[in-house]
Amino acid sequence: MAELTCPALLGSHPLGALASFGLLRLVAASDPGARLHFTLTDDWVAVLGSTRYATLDALIEHLSEWAISAPLDRIFGWADDVRMPSPQYRALLDDAVAHGDSDLVAFLCAFAADGAIDGSKKQIKPSAFYMVSGQQSFLGGARNILSQCRAQGRQVFEEALVGPWRYATREHSLGWDPGTERLYALRHRAPTAEKPCCIAGAMLLGLWALPLFPPVSERGRERTIGFVRDGGERHFSWPVFTSAIGIDELRSLLQTRQWSARGEAQRRSGIAAVYRSRRSEFGQGYAVLRAAQPEPAPRGRDR
Repeated sequence: MAELTCPALLGSHPLGALASFGLLRLVAASDPGARLHFTLTDDWVAVLGSTRYATLDALIEHLSEWAISAPLDRIFGWADDVRMPSPQYRALLDDAVAHGDSDLVAFLCAFAADGAIDGSKKQIKPSAFYMVSGQQSFLGGARNILSQCRAQGRQVFEEALVGPWRYATREHSLGWDPGTERLYALRHRAPTAEKPCCIAGAMLLGLWALPLFPPVSERGRERTIGFVRDGGERHFSWPVFTSAIGIDELRSLLQTRQWSARGEAQRRSGIAAVYRSRRSEFGQGYAVLRAAQPEPAPRGRDR
């Protein structure tokens, strides 16, 4: 099995971790033996084990071909926005199930929490990864990122996996990348006068990871896998592991929070670190993930 080190995908970074998980989910679809782990150099670097792709160059070529595939148009093109009346959402889901479109079913279930309804607008509540508002659209932003990946080809995935991250793509990062937050006090001009930027290849892989973090409804309230509450604030939390695991093990690890234990139980699972990124909310529905920090000892579940 070839071990492909991706020096730009850092496990201590929220987008780097999401993109790493999305990369494994994508590759495992055609390479069931694919495995992922992180190795510590200057930071936690993602390493993909593959029986199909012998070199990083071959993997990047596969990613550029995947970006132009038809399923991505169905996944991001089914509506103008995720927020919609629950009957409309359920009709879309029923149709996808009836047509055996497993990719679309997985993403419909990842975008919104069926049963969680906004009290004022009577619309289905989206995942906690939905961090845009106003004139911005989550699905519209995803389609723009996809268009950039198609237009730029290999270079967006070379930037995402190999680096350096130059942030040359002028599209919104959907709030997932702390490096793109434009703080007024740290700018020489108003952030509204600056164009947004993102790492398009990492964003597309991060979007592909969303079915690993489905939202659910708990008494009408949205609860998204991977997010915890602490002191009234929500945090995206994830493990960094040194033992190579496949997609089924990763899904189980993320969705059961087996890594939330400490000490010997964590070491037996090959988990070397746990990070969290605060979901900072502002304005009317906007949010960003802040720079990650090591997660403290657990103090309870999301509530």
